[in-house]
Amino acid sequence: MEPWFPASLQDALMVNHNFNHGVAWRLASDGVRIDGAAPEDTGGRPATVARVLSTYGESILNWAGHYAVPVELVVATICTETRGRANALRTEPGYISDDETPHRVSCGLTQTLISTARECLDEDGALVDRDWLFEPDNAIRVGAAYIDRQRARTHLDPPKVACAYNSGGVYANNGAKNRWKMRQFPLGKGDHADRFIAWFNDCFRLFAAKGGAPDMSFYRALNSD
Repeated sequence: MEPWFPASLQDALMVNHNFNHGVAWRLASDGVRIDGAAPEDTGGRPATVARVLSTYGESILNWAGHYAVPVELVVATICTETRGRANALRTEPGYISDDETPHRVSCGLTQTLISTARECLDEDGALVDRDWLFEPDNAIRVGAAYIDRQRARTHLDPPKVACAYNSGGVYANNGAKNRWKMRQFPLGKGDHADRFIAWFNDCFRLFAAKGGAPDMSFYRALNSD
């Protein structure tokens, strides 16, 4: 049994559970199953997750291991946020400048707010800025650190990881088009978690096709003899 995936966590994640009366899901040997159905994926070959792992695999494995965060969560975050674009940039309403509003601009592969990146690494603007986050290894480091930082709230449960990463925590949202009933943006919809879970399950398909997975992965933990 992997030390990061103790029996208590397995018991919690591998039985049907929900949040705020939303859909029920569980973690299985082939991915996340929703309401008892087969895992939802992106369809076709898992080309995007394969490309992300091929391009950034060394950094992903390094920081996933460092923070004890399953590889699938890091890959799904990258695919959901940018599909692997290292120079991705998003500003939020109220953005003035990186210096004045670092909490309104997200940079790099994992689209972490500059302010969040500084908090996760306990660094000030002298190190962590836009250009720093445009470096893939740095962005992956911060993304894994943020997932780890929210571990007490998410327990590494994939849909909760997706929503917490997107909205800062695990909160209720009763939007009619949000089957997860967890807050995510755009509000009232479940698109973010839907995409994340599809990429997450693509990782399982890729690892199954390759006949193995990294040590620091849900797939390896759930499919070891």
